[in-house]
Amino acid sequence: MSLNKVSFRFIQSLPKLLSVFLACMLFAATQLQAEMKLPVNILADSVEHDDATASILYSGNVKLTQGEISLFCDQLKLSRDKHNNSLITATGNPVIFQQSGVEGSSSGKASVVTYHVKQRLLQLKGEPLQFEHHDLEGNHTSGDALVADYDMHNEHIKMRGSPIHIKHTKKSNGKEPPLTGEARNIDYDMKKEQLVMTGNARIEQDGSKVTNDRIIFDLKHMTVIAGKKANARERVHTTIRLEER
Repeated sequence: MSLNKVSFRFIQSLPKLLSVFLACMLFAATQLQAEMKLPVNILADSVEHDDATASILYSGNVKLTQGEISLFCDQLKLSRDKHNNSLITATGNPVIFQQSGVEGSSSGKASVVTYHVKQRLLQLKGEPLQFEHHDLEGNHTSGDALVADYDMHNEHIKMRGSPIHIKHTKKSNGKEPPLTGEARNIDYDMKKEQLVMTGNARIEQDGSKVTNDRIIFDLKHMTVIAGKKANARERVHTTIRLEER
């Protein structure tokens, strides 16, 4: 297998990984913007309204649904921060979120989900935060991270972990091996259409892999850059598994 073929296979699979991060982690952001006019339904064992703090607390087997989105948690709090801005906080052991739609189904788990409404900032924390996605073709993607912050105003998502793991299994009659990757940090700038993996970053498939402290994936030009051109501090290490003839 040539290096070009290795890179091409990585490039083919990475957009699917990105779409899953967005589908799973941004369920309360991108999807709620699209479905904002749909009614929100909340079920809980109890609800408390605190006039002094202008907050509402739903407790016990809380279920929130809006359109194709479902959220299950132990507590859901509607409140305001110190600047009097709206704040939505879901906590649980764990918080479970699910989404089903025309592109398949997504689900995930987290410990705390916080949405800063005015700042348009969505924060997810987990031990670790887990996610998975099944598309209509039978492909499966899963992964985990410790923290995910999505700045909707600047269209930028940051994922932190030690490390973050990702795995994509393409159905393909079971013939194509899964693609896996990991890094301590993953930053995705949606405006620039650029993904940056840093900190022991690695992408691997079928025994072939690229390892570097900084790997850049440019979705717009469909290129993978590592090493000096990616402003990395280390040299690129590439392992290529040659095809048997």
